Parts: sequence; structure tokens; C-alpha cells
Amino acid sequence: MSKHTKKHQTGYEELAEEQAAEEQAEEQACNEAPAPQAEKPTEPDYREQYVRLYAEFDNYRKRTEREKAALIAYGKKDFAVKMLPMYEVLLRQQKILQDPKQDVKALQDGMRMIVAELDKAFRAEGIQKMDVLHKPYDPATQEVVATIPAPAEQDGLVIDEVKMGFMMNGQVLRPASVVVGQAQEETK
Repeated sequence: MSKHTKKHQTGYEELAEEQAAEEQAEEQACNEAPAPQAEKPTEPDYREQYVRLYAEFDNYRKRTEREKAALIAYGKKDFAVKMLPMYEVLLRQQKILQDPKQDVKALQDGMRMIVAELDKAFRAEGIQKMDVLHKPYDPATQEVVATIPAPAEQDGLVIDEVKMGFMMNGQVLRPASVVVGQAQEETK
């Protein structure tokens, strides 16, 4: 072998030895480090799902609270708009009462206007007055405040209405306070 070939061969041997040493070091590092486990199907992260779900529910709760407050405010505004005409008529009636020159007819007309406006507002909301006079007592819609002696044909009938009762959309808004007739027992 020539001197030149021998020099290259020695260089190759050294290079091969270095590479072998590097491979050995890598192999040892791989053996020392935990071997990567075969990828198994990823398990769902329940904590992360819980946190996300909780945040979504919290946002939903806050949104519904805001919507509820907005609906209540809108309902109050709607009620106020319906009451304003009646308030105006009452103010006009108050002025009429202060003027001694005004006649009773103007006062009566004002009262009719107020009642008409109230009836209109109540109908719009599904509110209606209970018709209880001279009808049988109904404990579901009426409260008895007194009983009075009555003829046998009026036994259990409403004789007088102390406080009006109102229904709203088929449900009792306020029960009527009534006086009921009670037949007297005949003594022999």
C-alpha cells in the first residue's frame, strides 16, 4: 500500500471509530431514557371538559339573568305606558275639583274616561273582573268576610261584594271578598 492510501485508510478507520462511538452513546442514551410507549388512544381530558362546560354554563346563567332583567324592565315600561292616559285624566279631574265653577257633568265624564281606559288596559293584559253577585259561593275564587241571614232561596249565594275579585288569563289574580247568605233554621 502506498503511503497515501494508508493515510486515507487510517482516516477512515478513525472516522468509523468515531461514528461507532457516537452510535454507542446514542444507544446508551436511548436505553437510559424511557422508551417511548406505543401511542395508545388518547384518553379524554375530563378536567378540561369540566372547566369548559362550567364556563359555558356560567356564561349561559349570566346571559339569562341579563335577559330576565331586560324583560322585567320592558314589562314595567309597557305598564307605565298603559297607565299614563289614566294618570292624565286623573290630573285633569283634580283641576276640575279645585275650580268651584265646574259642574258635576265634567267630573262624571272624567270618571267614565278613567274607567274606560282602565278597562282597555286590563283587557289588553287578560285581566277581567269577577262577576260574583247573586251567584253561588266559590271557595276557589272568593273569600267570605261575613255571612248574613237570608231566605232559603239565597242560601250559599253571594249577597254583597266587599272587595272586587280579578282573574288574569283564567287564574285568580285577587280573590273577591264577599258576604254570603245563610238560611236560618226554623225553630219549632
